[in-house]
Amino acid sequence: MCTSLEDRRDVCAVCGWRLHGDLVLGALTAQDLADAEAALGAAEHAWDLRAAALAARDPDERRRLDDIVRGGPPEPDEGVPDTPETVPATSWHGPELDELCQGRPEELSFVEAAADGLHLTRVGVTEAGIPVPYDAGSVTWRAVLPAFDTGETLRRFQLAGGRGTLPPVDRGEFDAAVEGWLTASLPADPEPVVVLLRPPPGWELLRRAAAVVARTRPVRLELAVDGVWLDEPSEDACPMPSPWRGRAEDALERRAALARVRRLLRTLPLLADHTLLLARADRDTGAVRPHSHVLFPAGSRLGPDETVTTEVIVYGGAAGHAPLHLPVLAGAPAADGSGAPVVTVHQVTVGALEPARLTFVLRGPGEVDLVAPAAHKDGRLPEPAVLDIPRLLSRLPRRMVRPPRLELLFTVELSGADRAETEERLAFVRDVAALLARRDHDGSAVRVGAVGHYDHADYESTWAKEGTLLRAPVLARPPAELPAALAGWAPAPRRQDAVSSLEDALHQVASLPARHPGDAEVCRVLLIVGHRPPAPPRQHGVVPACPRATDWRTALTRLRADGFRVLARVDAPAGPVPDAESARAERYATEAWRTLGADGVFRPGTDSAQDVVRALDPPWRHEGPECPLAFAAPLM
Repeated sequence: MCTSLEDRRDVCAVCGWRLHGDLVLGALTAQDLADAEAALGAAEHAWDLRAAALAARDPDERRRLDDIVRGGPPEPDEGVPDTPETVPATSWHGPELDELCQGRPEELSFVEAAADGLHLTRVGVTEAGIPVPYDAGSVTWRAVLPAFDTGETLRRFQLAGGRGTLPPVDRGEFDAAVEGWLTASLPADPEPVVVLLRPPPGWELLRRAAAVVARTRPVRLELAVDGVWLDEPSEDACPMPSPWRGRAEDALERRAALARVRRLLRTLPLLADHTLLLARADRDTGAVRPHSHVLFPAGSRLGPDETVTTEVIVYGGAAGHAPLHLPVLAGAPAADGSGAPVVTVHQVTVGALEPARLTFVLRGPGEVDLVAPAAHKDGRLPEPAVLDIPRLLSRLPRRMVRPPRLELLFTVELSGADRAETEERLAFVRDVAALLARRDHDGSAVRVGAVGHYDHADYESTWAKEGTLLRAPVLARPPAELPAALAGWAPAPRRQDAVSSLEDALHQVASLPARHPGDAEVCRVLLIVGHRPPAPPRQHGVVPACPRATDWRTALTRLRADGFRVLARVDAPAGPVPDAESARAERYATEAWRTLGADGVFRPGTDSAQDVVRALDPPWRHEGPECPLAFAAPLM
């Protein structure tokens, strides 16, 4: 009985109870007992409601818990009691974790009491400051203490502090079981660097387990674990770097624990540049050297669940056959390839001399994924550590040998069945010139020209002047200038279907200045763009002769003697012909195009301008092995 009276009043100075009535006299009435029983029942009901609200993840689980809540399910207008606050912990993305990892500890031990069990995740920190988990241990709550219920929902209810109609979990046994698991999983010698992940507020037994860890081990850092702590992140939503793969897939609990720790580690700053290893060829000598392109600079850091992307354009080498390695390193390697650990390795196939736009995403230190173009099934090599960078660099070619300059001349048939036919041919020529201009960055590797030709028949037309057979040739232009030079070229209607004045155009090209022995090395190509063959020097059945008796075979012989490679871009044969004379004309056309296109034939609608440009390119050569890396700059 309280006897601390002050100034003879009937109020206790210590506890504030009034010292009068039946309680003071030691007599409990039936109403007193009923009130106390009701208060205790209301407190039990409120406590279980709070635990059920934390444990239930959907309405079905909530209804299942309503059956065991002391005092029954909540009334429709009954609110859920507020969750009690816990002792504040360091912000989970605070600077303390930065400082701990920058100290390059040999190992960090992340200990977590979560809804799915107890977890220990060991994390090593590389010399480049990249955290790499290399071991983890997990145990379910039923394995820790069999007194927990076998059902997941009811077990979560117990972990949140609820009792309901279930057998109680003995707190002393619980503490001893947690300490026993900790002793077996985390030996005290040598003393580990422990990072304690504190559970969210309200989870009473999990808070108690964290207190056991803090009491029995020297905890260097405590981190709050945020609301996603209860989620089970999928590998798609939370991809893991290759050091995690395999070891993280033994059990769902283990994978979820690793993902939660990884979410913390992803907010650490990059202590070294994350660079893409490429090759670069010297424009003067062709010597090939490694080149480091910084994707994400040191000091970059991400917020919770944040990613950042960057784009880089790389170029294919001379061959374009095998997939190219895309090593991402922590830092820039020395000349011998040492000094920059491998973060990850991707692969991509790039056509010879072609550009490829790559998109990389940073998910955290040491986590760089190639997201575009979408990687094929072997786009990521299985283990970055197996790629020996010094050995890879020893396989670079010694030198890239520049091909001779390309001189490309077009002959373009400007007579057609309608304007659209001729415009298509001119559009093709412009497309080829544009593609060549993209490759010839400094305007020194390619020169283009063109000769346009019409029908032999004299006519008056608004499309072409009377009697015009050839357009004045356009010669030796950078490819970017050719479209403007062809702007005044007008189409004309076709007068007959047998032949064009192509033979005159061929003689025009053959009469241009020939190459002399002292000239610089040049690759000369003539590309014939048309529909009808040249006229023969003499009448060939129904095929009319050239009015000037010009022999196209003579011009072709001269062109090839001057070093021209002659290609043709011509429509496919139309199919069966109605009579013998037409068949003879068709045989003449077929034979003429076979001779003219002996070095290559392209078909409209089948071969694109890009296909033609690939065939036109003089081949680059490499001294030594084929380059296994993409190039940082175009070879042309």
